[in-house]
Amino acid sequence: MFRYFFDITEAKQVLRRMRDAQWRALAGLAFMALAMAAIEYEEIIAPELSRLSAGWSTVATDFSRRLASFTL
Repeated sequence: MFRYFFDITEAKQVLRRMRDAQWRALAGLAFMALAMAAIEYEEIIAPELSRLSAGWSTVATDFSRRLASFTL
């Protein structure tokens, strides 16, 4: 009887469209956050890690030379 007064299928379709739009917006925000993090990594963190790695390789090379200078 109430079925004719209120059509539920139309309400379901509207809710489904709203949910889909919300998920697309959330996916877009997640993509933006990941892109910003990647840019920050490339501009700030990667050069510092490169310098740190170069420093460690210098120390390792120096240590290997000193170790090689010992003779048994």
